[in-house]
Amino acid sequence: MSVDDVMKSAIDRAGVIRVRNAMNPLLWLSSISAPIFLIAAYLFRDDPILKCGFAGLGCLPIVASLAAYFLYFVLDRDRLQSEEFVLKQRELSIIERKGLPPVPFDGEETEDIQMIEASEKPPRGD
Repeated sequence: MSVDDVMKSAIDRAGVIRVRNAMNPLLWLSSISAPIFLIAAYLFRDDPILKCGFAGLGCLPIVASLAAYFLYFVLDRDRLQSEEFVLKQRELSIIERKGLPPVPFDGEETEDIQMIEASEKPPRGD
């Protein structure tokens, strides 16, 4: 397998990842910038100032990602979940507060839920 095939495969697989949470920007920054800076640190290994500077810049997004992960883990765990998961969780909590039965996962029983919702509404006096 050639280098071009590996790069094309990596780019195609990167487009498949669709989990969206608060960590995504930092993870993308880490995965793109850290290898570039670490390779630059290796290329400039003879100059100690440039080597340390590039190594520090390469490690910075990784350390920032780890710090953000543990900060979100302690303070707000919902930010580590995907947007779809958080929206579904909020939808289920709203349904639970209304006292309705749980939403079916297969989608076939939605008519029953609509009938229950309609029957719970008080009749209008015309």
